[in-house]
Amino acid sequence: MNCPEGFWCMQFKDWLNVAILIVTAVAIVVGPIVAVQITLRFEEKREKRRRKYDTFHALMRTRRVTLSPDHVTALNVIQTEFHDDDRVITAYKKYIDNLGGPALPPGSSNEAIRHFVDGRDDAFNEMMFEIGKHLGFALDKRELAKYSYAPQGWVNIEAEQNAIRQFALELLQGKRPLPITPFQPSPSANKFPPPPSTPR
Repeated sequence: MNCPEGFWCMQFKDWLNVAILIVTAVAIVVGPIVAVQITLRFEEKREKRRRKYDTFHALMRTRRVTLSPDHVTALNVIQTEFHDDDRVITAYKKYIDNLGGPALPPGSSNEAIRHFVDGRDDAFNEMMFEIGKHLGFALDKRELAKYSYAPQGWVNIEAEQNAIRQFALELLQGKRPLPITPFQPSPSANKFPPPPSTPR
């Protein structure tokens, strides 16, 4: 049937133009929304990876200062930041179980202490190895154990601070007396010269 010339008589090229117009309108409306969603997903993925790196770096920085708040905080976010890696979570749980296990009894032998510390270090290094592997670092477990450093001065300061806190706590609880000894400064320690002698 021939279509007479008129408004409602459309040929293939006319339908094609209408389809292009509709697709263009949809692209103008939907395109920016899709672009924003893609950008947000990309930013979310990048932020998630950045948090993983931050956790890993915090643990590496403080691996010989395990009482550091940064170290403890980084440990506590591993379950959320690496929830998608079963090997990391398994190594993490093993290390936490080791940390929360019973302490050595007082008077333990040096051999028992060394075995206890080595077991804890092995569990930590295993966890760090798995986290590094997840992030693309080729770490060596032996090098993780060997090449870490904390100055002896830090160890001494931490021990002294613990001793001071323990002493202050026992003092405040009335479990320890406050020792007082008489003190006589030596004459040479006096910063003022002696008074002049008055003639008689």
